[in-house]
Amino acid sequence: MAGYENNTQCILDYLALFQALSAKEADAGPCRKQWEAILARERSSHSVQLAPPLLRQQFRLNERDFLLAMAALALEMDGGLRNSFRRSYGLSLPTIEYGLQLISPICPSGCQTLAELAGKNTLCGLLLTTAEPAAYPLERPLILCRTALAFLTGLSTAEIPACTPRIEDGTQWLPLHQEALEQVRAWYGQGAENALYLCAPAGSGRRTLLRRACGSVVELSLVELAELSPPDQDHGLREAAALAVLLNAPICTLPDSGRKVLRALERLCRKYAVPLAILAEDGGALEEAKEVVRLPPALPAGHRREVWALLVPQAEPGVVPRGAMTVGAVRETARLALRRASGSGRETVAAEDIRRAMLQRGGALEFGIRYQTDVTLSDMVLPDSLREQLELICQAALCGDRLADWGLPRQREGVMAVFHGPSGTGKTMAASAIAHRLGIPLLRADLSQLMDKYVGETEKHLGRLLRGARENHCVLLFDEADALFGKRAAVSSGHDKYANLSTSYLLQEIEQYDGVAILSTNLLGNFDDAFLRRLQYIVRFSLPDAALREMLWRQVLPAERCGEALPYAALAQAELSPARILAAARGTAVAAMAAGRETADLGDVVKALRMELEKDNKALPRELAGWAKKEAT
Repeated sequence: MAGYENNTQCILDYLALFQALSAKEADAGPCRKQWEAILARERSSHSVQLAPPLLRQQFRLNERDFLLAMAALALEMDGGLRNSFRRSYGLSLPTIEYGLQLISPICPSGCQTLAELAGKNTLCGLLLTTAEPAAYPLERPLILCRTALAFLTGLSTAEIPACTPRIEDGTQWLPLHQEALEQVRAWYGQGAENALYLCAPAGSGRRTLLRRACGSVVELSLVELAELSPPDQDHGLREAAALAVLLNAPICTLPDSGRKVLRALERLCRKYAVPLAILAEDGGALEEAKEVVRLPPALPAGHRREVWALLVPQAEPGVVPRGAMTVGAVRETARLALRRASGSGRETVAAEDIRRAMLQRGGALEFGIRYQTDVTLSDMVLPDSLREQLELICQAALCGDRLADWGLPRQREGVMAVFHGPSGTGKTMAASAIAHRLGIPLLRADLSQLMDKYVGETEKHLGRLLRGARENHCVLLFDEADALFGKRAAVSSGHDKYANLSTSYLLQEIEQYDGVAILSTNLLGNFDDAFLRRLQYIVRFSLPDAALREMLWRQVLPAERCGEALPYAALAQAELSPARILAAARGTAVAAMAAGRETADLGDVVKALRMELEKDNKALPRELAGWAKKEAT
């Protein structure tokens, strides 16, 4: 017997079968032969995909349940058949009982029919659109869900709220997470009895990993689903489960909409053996997990270079983004860098393209303030020894991804340093200059939001701050860091116990941070000793000597802005920090502008300097004091 040429021919034969079955005196013999002829033609259709046998196979439907599903399709598509039912029964919606009567000539019901339909039944649980239990199972409406209807009529997928099918499209597989890939394949290939928790930060490639392991994935947004009414939520869950069975794919979702909808989804998937993968970002979602696959929070340096070479083969030699990055972050950086290079008319991607791409790319920022820096190390007046230390920190950050090549595989790429010294000596400006040297933004931690009086909240805030710093690839600055990372005290009360636990956690978290972190303090002695031993760099900022102060004065008050030659050496005799010298220069400029002059004179400078010195009850240097006395007389 010749097979079907297309799916439409097959569906039309099923409609003809149910028209024959709906006749008042349907003969079982001819109807049975008609049904067997359809099955024979289906088996002969080797070169065309047919929806009915595939539906029967994927849902493992017995003959009765499959014919009930096709009866629902016929009643949906054939207006005459639907009107005949309404005239005979006086009901607006066909029921399962009517469907059983309709198919009885070729599939009579038995004693167990009612019990089977009331129990764990795929037809009633997933393929029929309404999920509300009826007082009597046979009274349930016989209406197909949108997933089944779209597939049977057009071999397509229906648009379901909060549900998106992702088919494996042959996208280039990045050679990452091979061990996790095998774990997911083993879970999926052996029946996926438990929900699988894929634990990793956003952008780590969890969905790509699932598609690679399983072929297709049905993504379900529980956040969108939670906004619907309870009946619509239930319908949405069942439509998603039906689509997953049809595509032979797992459902994947994020556990971020409250436990109620997620638990309902887990129960449904467990009941009908639908594989479920939950994409968790932290350990808090793993309380009831039985199977967990963890991906690394960031790519190791070697993997990052390998991924970059695959995504941007036309990059200049040695030009690779640095720092802790997920697969998604590398991919997005590559896209932006390629677009910038193409817009500039270049075929190769340069280091500046990567720098601009990383500045343009960003994630969510919490508990920190981001700055685009413009100050450089060459702008700062520093002792040679201090400048060398700051350059060394920059080199450590730039070379961190190559430490493994030197036989140091267990070393973190990140750099952690403490800047300590008196106020106004340039600690914050140095952090800004390092960020500029590395070509990345500066993220200053906002301690007013970060610290919380409630137990455990500060730790959560710090975790979110570090995650934001990683996503945005920032130099992380903690000003007045001793307030956050102070010494642990002897335990004399419950408060001391929790305070010490909090400090221990904060020290561990910042130690594990794989970016560039700079802690600034005026009081190095307030840091915990165990923490100081783990620091890579401890940099002291001292008050500048007279030679450096003279250089600072010449920098902030250049000769072209002064109406007369200034005694820079005399000005440098005043022991001020760089910030205080800058404040005096500002006061000088304000005085000159208030007098309507374009340049400043020595009188403006002396007045501004005197005001700064009076803050500490200090007097003008002798030479300037003598000049001021002469001017007064």
